[in-house]
Amino acid sequence: MKVNKDLADAVMMVSCIILVLAGTSDFESSSMKTILMSVLGILAIGMGVARVYASRQDNQHEAN
Repeated sequence: MKVNKDLADAVMMVSCIILVLAGTSDFESSSMKTILMSVLGILAIGMGVARVYASRQDNQHEAN
Protein backbone atom coordinates (compact mmCIF):
# COMPACT_ATOMS: atom_id res chain seq x y z
CA MET A 1 0.00 0.00 0.00
CA LYS A 2 1.36 3.42 -0.96
CA VAL A 3 1.58 5.93 1.89
CA ASN A 4 1.31 9.63 1.07
CA LYS A 5 4.16 11.48 2.81
CA ASP A 6 2.36 14.83 2.74
CA LEU A 7 -0.72 13.41 4.46
CA ALA A 8 1.40 11.69 7.10
CA ASP A 9 3.29 14.96 7.73
CA ALA A 10 0.08 16.99 7.99
CA VAL A 11 -1.62 14.60 10.42
CA MET A 12 1.55 14.36 12.52
CA MET A 13 1.87 18.16 12.74
CA VAL A 14 -1.80 18.67 13.62
CA SER A 15 -1.71 15.95 16.29
CA CYS A 16 1.44 17.48 17.83
CA ILE A 17 -0.14 20.95 17.88
CA ILE A 18 -3.31 19.63 19.51
CA LEU A 19 -1.20 17.62 21.95
CA VAL A 20 0.56 20.81 23.09
CA LEU A 21 -2.73 22.70 23.32
CA ALA A 22 -4.35 19.91 25.36
CA GLY A 23 -1.31 19.72 27.63
CA THR A 24 -1.43 23.41 28.46
CA SER A 25 -5.22 23.63 28.90
CA ASP A 26 -7.16 23.14 32.12
CA PHE A 27 -9.55 20.18 32.17
CA GLU A 28 -12.22 19.40 34.74
CA SER A 29 -11.24 15.74 34.63
CA SER A 30 -7.56 14.82 34.76
CA SER A 31 -8.35 11.32 33.48
CA MET A 32 -9.96 12.78 30.34
CA LYS A 33 -6.86 14.90 29.77
CA THR A 34 -4.62 11.86 30.19
CA ILE A 35 -6.72 9.78 27.77
CA LEU A 36 -6.77 12.57 25.17
CA MET A 37 -3.03 13.15 25.42
CA SER A 38 -2.33 9.41 25.19
CA VAL A 39 -4.43 9.01 22.05
CA LEU A 40 -2.85 12.04 20.41
CA GLY A 41 0.63 10.84 21.35
CA ILE A 42 -0.03 7.44 19.82
CA LEU A 43 -1.39 9.13 16.69
CA ALA A 44 1.71 11.33 16.40
CA ILE A 45 4.02 8.32 16.81
CA GLY A 46 1.99 6.33 14.29
CA MET A 47 2.24 9.11 11.72
CA GLY A 48 5.99 9.32 12.32
CA VAL A 49 6.27 5.61 11.58
CA ALA A 50 4.09 6.04 8.47
CA ARG A 51 6.37 8.89 7.31
CA VAL A 52 9.48 6.70 7.66
CA TYR A 53 7.70 3.85 5.86
CA ALA A 54 6.71 6.19 3.01
CA SER A 55 10.26 7.47 2.57
CA ARG A 56 11.54 3.88 2.39
CA GLN A 57 8.92 3.09 -0.24
CA ASP A 58 10.15 5.99 -2.37
CA ASN A 59 13.75 4.81 -2.05
CA GLN A 60 12.80 1.29 -3.21
CA HIS A 61 10.90 2.61 -6.24
CA GLU A 62 13.83 4.81 -7.26
CA ALA A 63 16.23 1.87 -7.03
CA ASN A 64 14.11 -0.27 -9.39
